[in-house]
Amino acid sequence: MSRFVLTIPGTFKRPLQSDARTRLLTALQGADPEEVGSVPEELDVLTVDEDASTFVLRLEVEGDDRTAAQDAAVSAARSALDAAGYDEEDAPVGMPTVTAIDVG
Repeated sequence: MSRFVLTIPGTFKRPLQSDARTRLLTALQGADPEEVGSVPEELDVLTVDEDASTFVLRLEVEGDDRTAAQDAAVSAARSALDAAGYDEEDAPVGMPTVTAIDVG
């Protein structure tokens, strides 16, 4: 298995409130720092352009290949957005892009 960093673009159809942001980031980080979805310190997980209502999530996941990593990242993003109160209509996401791979 390899570790992949993926960038997932999306759009908020309603504003991201501070409590929802906290729930989103908490869901992405997870409770166990050893689990997939933990956030490396140097990774800026969430960037929001409030004027354009767009966002970018950057996630590190493990996968056998690019497709598996993309699926895992979208699943983690969707789960976190749902935990923050944003369903697929409230916060649609685009195609994830692999931005780094660690095959070690």
